[in-house]
Amino acid sequence: MGISAGRPTCKRHRFLLSFVGELNGGVWGSDLQKLVFLYIMSGDSDIYEFVPFRHGAYSFQLATDIDILHRRGYLKIEEVADGKEMSITTVTTGLEEYLPFGIAPERGNELFRRAYQEYPYYTIKSEILADLFSGRELESFIQERQSYTKTDQILFTIGYEGRSLEAFFNQLIQNDVRLLCDVRKNALSRKFGYSKKKLGEITEAVGIRYVHIPGLGIESANRKSLETKEDFQDLFDRYEKDMLDRKIYLNQVEFLLGKYARIALMCFERKPAMCHRHMIRDYITSKYQVKSIDL
Repeated sequence: MGISAGRPTCKRHRFLLSFVGELNGGVWGSDLQKLVFLYIMSGDSDIYEFVPFRHGAYSFQLATDIDILHRRGYLKIEEVADGKEMSITTVTTGLEEYLPFGIAPERGNELFRRAYQEYPYYTIKSEILADLFSGRELESFIQERQSYTKTDQILFTIGYEGRSLEAFFNQLIQNDVRLLCDVRKNALSRKFGYSKKKLGEITEAVGIRYVHIPGLGIESANRKSLETKEDFQDLFDRYEKDMLDRKIYLNQVEFLLGKYARIALMCFERKPAMCHRHMIRDYITSKYQVKSIDL
C-alpha cells in the first residue's frame, strides 16, 4: 500500500498519528481505544467521544479514523491472534505537534481494569466484566449497570443536529432507550454515522433496536425554503391535516412503545418544535396518555 503524500489535513487524523507515533513499536487495537480514552478523560483534549460498549469505552469515530488512515497508507495494521486482535503502527513520521501525551503505562487487562475502575459508567455494556473482576468489585459494576435500567414507559424524542454520534448514543443509553424509531423520510446524512445502514448497525451494536418508518417523514421538497416560524407552522399544519392518512404508521409507533416501553423518535432538528416529530409525539401522548421527554 502506497503512502499518501504530505500530512493529513484532518485535525483528528494528525492527532491520532502523533498519538500512535509516541507508542514506539505500535499498540494493540483494543489497547489503543482505552489509551486514547484515558487521555481524553484526563481533560487534555475533547477530540474524541466515547460510549459504553462490549469491551468498555469505545469511539466509533476513532475506529473509523484508524481504518481511514490505514487505507491511506499512514498506519500499518497487522492481524494477529487468529484475527481476534490487530497490531497498529505508524508508517509516517514528523507529526509531533501534539507531543508529549503522557500516555498511560498499563497495557492489556491492567489497562482495561484501570479504565473500568476510573470510569464505571462506560462498563455498563461490557461483556468481559467477569474476566476482569470478581467478588465485591464485580458486584459494584453490576450495580452500576442496574442503575441505568428503568421500568417506566416513556416516549422520547431526539434530534442529532449538533451532536456527535457518541453524544447522541450516550443520551439514549443513559435514558435506557430500547428502540430508536427513525421518522425521517429519507434516512440519509452527510454527518458521520447517521445514514440508515451505518446508524442501524451501530444502534444494534450498542444493544438498542432500530426501526425506520419513512411513512411518518416529510418529503425533502416540502422542507425547502423554510425560514420563518410561520413557514414551519404552515408545514406542521399541513402535516397535522394528513395525520389520519398516516394512521397505520402511528399505530406502529404505539405498538413499538407498548412492546419496548422506552422508545425514541429520531429526526435531524435539535429543537423538537422545529421538527415534525413533535406532532407524532403529541398525537401518541394525547391518545394513549403516555409520558414524553425531549432529549
